Amino acid sequence: MSCCKIDPNARPDRYKSFVGIDCEGNARRVMALIDQHTVDLQDDKFWKYFHGRRRATSGPACDDLLLLASFVNPIRELFETRQDHEALALLEQLEDECF
Repeated sequence: MSCCKIDPNARPDRYKSFVGIDCEGNARRVMALIDQHTVDLQDDKFWKYFHGRRRATSGPACDDLLLLASFVNPIRELFETRQDHEALALLEQLEDECF
């Protein structure tokens, strides 16, 4: 195998390459799930802050991946409380592959 050839059967190693890992797409999917689960939490201070950071027009703005990595524990708690096992699995995949 040459030094520059990528083995399509190899599991991507996030520390060497993000080739084949859809971090941005998975981050968007997790954000969509957060949006669904927090629609009734408009007055919750944390989720108000979280959504405000995502839509920030002044000061530091976070892209989805950074925001998710920064607040993974409250996000996990949200999905656990809502008993959304698919969302938890996707969040875990994102942690394993992209954080």
